[in-house]
Amino acid sequence: MKKRALLLVLAAASLFSLLVSCGGKSDATDEVKEAPKKVIKWKMQSWASAGDSTYDAAVKLGKLVEEASDGRLIITPYNAGAIIPAGKEFDSVLSGTVEAVHGAPAWTLGYFPGAIFYNNTVGGLTYNQQRMWLNKEGLELARKNYKPLGAHYVGPLTPHNAEVFMHSTKPLDSVEDLKGFKARMGSAALNEIFARMGAAPVFLPGGEVYEATQRGIIDGFEYVTPSVNWGMGFQEVADYVYLSPSRAPTDAQALFVNQKVWDALPKDLQVIVTNATFQIADEYYTEEIVNDAAALIEFENYGSKVRKVPADIEALLFKTADAYYAEQAASDPAYKEIYDSVMAWKKVCSQFNIQ
Repeated sequence: MKKRALLLVLAAASLFSLLVSCGGKSDATDEVKEAPKKVIKWKMQSWASAGDSTYDAAVKLGKLVEEASDGRLIITPYNAGAIIPAGKEFDSVLSGTVEAVHGAPAWTLGYFPGAIFYNNTVGGLTYNQQRMWLNKEGLELARKNYKPLGAHYVGPLTPHNAEVFMHSTKPLDSVEDLKGFKARMGSAALNEIFARMGAAPVFLPGGEVYEATQRGIIDGFEYVTPSVNWGMGFQEVADYVYLSPSRAPTDAQALFVNQKVWDALPKDLQVIVTNATFQIADEYYTEEIVNDAAALIEFENYGSKVRKVPADIEALLFKTADAYYAEQAASDPAYKEIYDSVMAWKKVCSQFNIQ
């Protein structure tokens, strides 16, 4: 019996050796197969038309996130109006029609009036100042107010240098020239401020500005900065370019994500999206300043009349805006909290000459 058992053991050993020599593998040496990675896909509609450099930044964001996440998160950008009507981007991210939007916080004022401080405010913070304020407490305040609405404020994706005060088909030599002036404004707050100054403001999405000016529906418009506006061809429809940092020392279009979509996103991907947004923002801002300087030369060479805003218009603007912001703060605790925070930080920046 012992001899027979020994023969069985030797036979088993020989069979094992034969399998190994022929390329077979035992269970102990099986390679562990990786589970296929889960790919998350988002649609992101931008406020900007395809010819706008801010849309290019949205495209860059998608590429950076895909690369940084090793393809686990794919954000596909769409230009204004591609999925939902232009100007309705924020509504769509709340409803979940799209997972994310790239748009102006000022277009959310109907939900959150204090959002104006994340876009542009007359005599407000420059982007350098705002960027530090976001690190201090501004980001926390934004997210606290947007979350109950159903949106996550990631950050400013396309922050701007001081905007062009106004592109105009008519000269603006004094306050009197504002009377009845049909001006496109990009927010309800600016509409109200300029209406109080005697103008006749209207709201239009950015993609409609060129044609509205060409057809004489508006006399002028506020938009973004010289380099963006040159790329939009505004020199073809408006003869005058009025410069002043008074109306908008900065402006920004932000990245918003549906809150439920954000909460469902793995933590590491949340970090990647946040870091990518601020990286694109900083790159965009620096590049835009360089391009703005070159674009002003282009406007002048084209024949545009590049002028400074008259002092009496600036004075009336500051006076009117200060009264408007104070009124809003008095009637809205959330607005006041942000307003007070911004003003306190502006004072600090002034103390240390932080521009």
